[in-house]
Amino acid sequence: MTNVNTIFKLFPNRIYQEINQYLLSTDANIVNNLEEIRFRTGRPIILKTSITEAVLKYIVTAEDMTEILSILCENSIYSYQSQICSGFITIKGGHRVGIVGSTIVKEGKIMNMNYISGLNFRVARQVIGCSNKLLKYVLDIENNTIYNTLLVSSPGSRKNYSH
Repeated sequence: MTNVNTIFKLFPNRIYQEINQYLLSTDANIVNNLEEIRFRTGRPIILKTSITEAVLKYIVTAEDMTEILSILCENSIYSYQSQICSGFITIKGGHRVGIVGSTIVKEGKIMNMNYISGLNFRVARQVIGCSNKLLKYVLDIENNTIYNTLLVSSPGSRKNYSH
């Protein structure tokens, strides 16, 4: 089972079938390189890889959004309220689902999110050895500690190091 199959299981069957039909009709590598699956109410589903975006014909409805969110929250949206208010839900496999909606703010803090209009599934991938080149800049061997470190890059550009 591929890493993204964990995500596909969270979709209603009609949406899974639409995505699967597209994937079967295209380059097999798209599944292995899939980075995001985007849902926006009233818009088509988008499958994003590092080099391309596929726009499917299926238009996402408000009912689709409610159903997907319900599946994500195991039919208990209330128990996921703090994650929803933080703007994302972490799911099995380390994947994250970004949430877009109208917020209710009280004293500068998001208390609730209503009218969910977008869900962005980010595919998590383990890249063994990707940080090896950085270790000499992050580890303070002399003091047996780690330097305060922040890796910054624009969304979708990854935090790769090349020096």
